[in-house]
Amino acid sequence: MGHERVGVLPKTKRWARILEEIEAFSSHELEVAELAESTLRNVDDRYRRIHLDGGVQAAFSFLVALPLAVIGSEDAQNILGIDITENPGVFALVSALKRWVKTRRASLEYSGIAERAASDAIVYWVSQHGQPGLFGDRLAREIWGEASTGRGSCELARCFFAKFTERYLKYFLDRGASSRANTIESRNRLDRALKLHVHDVSRHAFETSEITQSFAAGWFNKHVSQGMPSQRDIEAFLVVAFGKLREEILREAGDT
Repeated sequence: MGHERVGVLPKTKRWARILEEIEAFSSHELEVAELAESTLRNVDDRYRRIHLDGGVQAAFSFLVALPLAVIGSEDAQNILGIDITENPGVFALVSALKRWVKTRRASLEYSGIAERAASDAIVYWVSQHGQPGLFGDRLAREIWGEASTGRGSCELARCFFAKFTERYLKYFLDRGASSRANTIESRNRLDRALKLHVHDVSRHAFETSEITQSFAAGWFNKHVSQGMPSQRDIEAFLVVAFGKLREEILREAGDT
């Protein structure tokens, strides 16, 4: 898979700028430098080993299994726990995802973020690929069959990592700032500020996640096209993906 670079990624707003605007809106009591440092220190620490979390592995495995179940992989079908040929909708798939992750999670915190990110990816994929076809509504096997190619897997993987990073950063921004909000009024101002800047954080996460696309298709063609990859292969992919995201977030944070 390698550790190739894809160049400097375009950013709508840099990390420090997002934090400065949150501080300006919420309260001058919050020290933006301290908040940024604590959040990025957490990214540096946790993204080094977040691939070891069983819930994170399970959430990503579920997304990998969806298109493979369409093409007849029994291992993938066992992960889903439901028959893709019975045309399950979004609610059924998300419920199956939750059951799968629940039995394998380690940290409730990170498993929860991964589960919600995978749910976001499922909703996104169906919204983008579930439009009615020539003969009416598309079936689940048709929708998820489009994720069984290298191009499709890139799109689905990027959505997962974008949503994971978005939720992760917002979670620790909120937690870090809460510890610095000395009053209920400050806490309420912070909540409003974070909600107003959700788009900026989301956009930042989506652009950062582009770095995962440089190797996702190659990994899929090598490890997935022949059947459900092993847990070891899943973990190896997550090591590289989170490593690249970590490096990109920290690189941008230092390039202000």
